Amino acid sequence: MDSFRMRFIMGKLTDEELQALRDGKVVISKMLLLPDDYKVFHYKEGDDIEAETPEGNRIWTTIRHMEIVSDDERVIVILSLLHKPMSQPPTAI
Repeated sequence: MDSFRMRFIMGKLTDEELQALRDGKVVISKMLLLPDDYKVFHYKEGDDIEAETPEGNRIWTTIRHMEIVSDDERVIVILSLLHKPMSQPPTAI
């Protein structure tokens, strides 16, 4: 079987959080994953990840800090995100 990279997007960012990111503030967000989904979550601190509001507005961010909380049924990924200016292309994961 070929290897692949799955791209994750931080969803449900509020408009206030989106504006805070644009203002250069750090935003803390979480992602709930099933254990099998977490196996393909290859992000680490310093990587870029896209964030999105329910209306579909997106912004590139950099993961400043990441914490993982897990049990047998779910994995919670807590991320501190900082806006990545468009002049800098996203890093490959």
